Amino acid sequence: MNLQECYINEVTRRLPVKIRDDIAMELRSIIEDMLPDEHTEEDLKKVLSKLGDPAKLANEYQDKPRYIIGPDFYDSYINVLIVAAIISVVVSSLALFVHGIMTFDEDKSLFALLSLVGQLSLKMLLSSFNVLFQVFFWVTIVFIVLERTGLSYEKGQNKKKPWTPDDLYQVEKVEKKRQIPKSEVFFSLFWTALWATILFNASNLIGWYEQTGEGLKGLKLEAPLFNQDVLYSYAPFLILLIAIEIGLAIYKFFIGKWTKALAVINMVYHFFSLGLLCVMLTDSTLFNKAFTLKLFEAFKDVPAGWWIGTIISTMVIFSIIDIISGFNKAAAKTNITNLQIK
Repeated sequence: MNLQECYINEVTRRLPVKIRDDIAMELRSIIEDMLPDEHTEEDLKKVLSKLGDPAKLANEYQDKPRYIIGPDFYDSYINVLIVAAIISVVVSSLALFVHGIMTFDEDKSLFALLSLVGQLSLKMLLSSFNVLFQVFFWVTIVFIVLERTGLSYEKGQNKKKPWTPDDLYQVEKVEKKRQIPKSEVFFSLFWTALWATILFNASNLIGWYEQTGEGLKGLKLEAPLFNQDVLYSYAPFLILLIAIEIGLAIYKFFIGKWTKALAVINMVYHFFSLGLLCVMLTDSTLFNKAFTLKLFEAFKDVPAGWWIGTIISTMVIFSIIDIISGFNKAAAKTNITNLQIK
């Protein structure tokens, strides 16, 4: 890709897909008309300087130049809005569902069960509308602030420095190995919401179950895994871990590729999460004695420390793999576009 095509690409990538080809053709014609017959690279730079910043030129080509979220942020705005909306609705609906199931009296009639299902469905629907409104409002506010303050996450873009054609030399072609797919960010946010919801409702969900009757109706939680009061004492650290996970996911989304800084942040996150896990698992007061007694009775030949050692070892292995993978992806060579005048 030569300097002229790189400039045209920087303009058209900010435009709607349906008009990109036409605008690209028009820009080629304009640039060629402005160039002398025997032109040099310096001549081309002078022409591009007259045309100005590609971002500003793209705004002039917009059918509706007035906007709330501009073209530089629009795609990211829509992606963040969709991901945040889905995760928020799923988590709020899951919390309502779990609460409804746990508070239902199994001795009630079939009519009462159907009534509960109807009430839960209505609550989930109303909660979803409320959550969607909140997500739309706050995400939009954040992006309006970004738009109006002139901030940008694009590497190499400096709003305080006037644009010059030399800035095109900083355009990077990121290798696929370094790219972070949107699906990875979505899964990370969804997983964080899921484990946080389950953990903070652990006294009703996780523990030793026994079959005292037929089917799911006869499945009873005889001994919760955790002492809920002790678990809640770790709440500040767990909330901090959740905030770090969410922040890391959003950072990945905006950067879109692995960098050394991201690999270091990812390593620090793993160190913190492993440290918290080790402290919690070695805290004997965290676990319900009734649960541990039933576990040791059922698995008499398994040493007491085997369970904790296995969990910690597994998490350490997966963390090491993820840390090494992050640094390997960050170290992948970046191919700078070779801009030569044909």
